[in-house]
Amino acid sequence: MDFTFTDDQTTVRELAHKLLSDHCTPDALRASEDSTEPGFDRALWSKLADAGLLGTAVPEEHGGLGLGLLEVAVLLEEAARAAAPVPLFATAVSALALVRHGSAAQQAALLPGLADGSLLVSPALIEPLGEELSPATTATAAGVLTGTKTCVPSGLYADQLLVSATSPDGPRLYLVEASAVTREPQATITYVPEAVVVLDGVQGELVGDGATLADVLQVATASVCALLLGTSDAALRLTADYTKTREQFGHPIAHFQAVGQRAADSFIDTTTIRLTMLQAVWLLAERLPAAKEVAVAKYFASDGGQRVVRACAHLHGGMGVSREYPLHRYYLAAKQYELTLGGGTRSLVALGRMLAEEPV
Repeated sequence: MDFTFTDDQTTVRELAHKLLSDHCTPDALRASEDSTEPGFDRALWSKLADAGLLGTAVPEEHGGLGLGLLEVAVLLEEAARAAAPVPLFATAVSALALVRHGSAAQQAALLPGLADGSLLVSPALIEPLGEELSPATTATAAGVLTGTKTCVPSGLYADQLLVSATSPDGPRLYLVEASAVTREPQATITYVPEAVVVLDGVQGELVGDGATLADVLQVATASVCALLLGTSDAALRLTADYTKTREQFGHPIAHFQAVGQRAADSFIDTTTIRLTMLQAVWLLAERLPAAKEVAVAKYFASDGGQRVVRACAHLHGGMGVSREYPLHRYYLAAKQYELTLGGGTRSLVALGRMLAEEPV
């Protein structure tokens, strides 16, 4: 498999890197964290919209760039590397869900707003102690939804929600007006609140068919792996720079064998996250079966990502836990992404089940 980036992917990476690096300064990140809308820097959101990056996966006829999941993964990686305080994950997953499964009317109504930043749609796929492929939230034959969703990313700011529910015909995905549900802030380890969403007889609009929910969950999971890649890579690069300048006994600590070994292990973990994520994303982009590859990617991203940020924190010593130093953002983000849509153990269980069910 050729992992060389195309010209379009390189352009997205370079543009996103330049824009995010210029904006996401320590002062800007701290101001966002202390604002009344933590996690949503609207000035940066406008810049991303003006650059066309919010419409990366949106077809050109709806105001987007007409690219796909691979380019979205590149964008999410760069956003995580910059610790960008914007609801890019929610918007990207929602846009991809509508592009891949939405009706012509749904695409015409929603995709232009997603591309220009005037509309925010968030996926509501997780339930308390629930199983995403068999949601406890129910939907009647007429599309009336009842249930509770938790850990809804950017749910407090969303205009529309993509809600998973079990209908008489099986698990389905529905589009719901956010103003029709009850939303409460849900504190997270990253200090950026998510939302608990309560649906009490809310009308929803069906999106796609019986295969839609499984595909959207795989796309969302692969997108989380892209976030974990950016987070791990940024933490490792920060640590490489720090260990080259921090001295002990008259030498940079990077010269010490134990430090070099832990940094090398972290590099191997980060490379594994990158390769497994790209394999899963490529298969999904080509509409090929990818369930096993997504589970493998999520396992390595969750497990390896934790090893990377822990090693980076250790090699930084006391600086690794200081909120005045940027490493803490990557440490906290990695923990949250690790558990988003299931941690490493859950991915292994899912993978084992799929292997056991394969005919010999």
